[in-house]
Amino acid sequence: MKNIFRSLSASLAACLSIIMMTFSVSAATEDYEAPLNKVKPTNGDWGQSITLDVNDFDCSRITPDTVVKVEFTIDGEPPQNMAPVELILFNYTEEIDRIWARIEPFEYDETSASFDYDTMVLRYGSDDLTTVDNLCIGDTGVPMTVTKLTITNCTVPETTTTTTAETTTAAISETTAQETTAAPAVTTAAQPEKAEESSGVPIILIVVITVVVAVAVVATIVILKNKRRFY
Repeated sequence: MKNIFRSLSASLAACLSIIMMTFSVSAATEDYEAPLNKVKPTNGDWGQSITLDVNDFDCSRITPDTVVKVEFTIDGEPPQNMAPVELILFNYTEEIDRIWARIEPFEYDETSASFDYDTMVLRYGSDDLTTVDNLCIGDTGVPMTVTKLTITNCTVPETTTTTTAETTTAAISETTAQETTAAPAVTTAAQPEKAEESSGVPIILIVVITVVVAVAVVATIVILKNKRRFY
């Protein structure tokens, strides 16, 4: 009986571990730094020095903790009573209600500026930033060139989260498989079946369900084997 409880405890610990790891990874954030090959100097006529589209950076990754940090150089005297740069969120896919939201920084000097989330959603008119097609940094009347653009505290892309979760799951599944030879066959058969039946279900959820089912099967096999020994 002690062996049964020991096996069940190990199985439950494995389940809790994978679930906690999954939620921890999915909640992770990272900083994004824009490629400088997208940069060009402006002529001082309210032009844009850098423009990012959804293939460069998806604005749906922006969180309430995000700060857009810009470093730049200007050619001439900075404008009076305003920042030398502005952040622009542009939606051009809505033919009737296109949005060209100009955002002022909450702090700036002659070489850097920072933009916060609250001002972004206020000027854009919505906290649904999935509709943003372009993120731009432009000048405010003086020639300017962006030298660095960093967007902080962004959600991690789904592809990265999936890879990490699958790696963690594989490691735990391998450890569980050492306790019984029946587990690998059940796990291998369960994964394709779940994937085919739930094409619209997030991959992480499928992985968690698969691990839970596999652990339950292992626990059942161990209990049945020990019952046979007693009888």
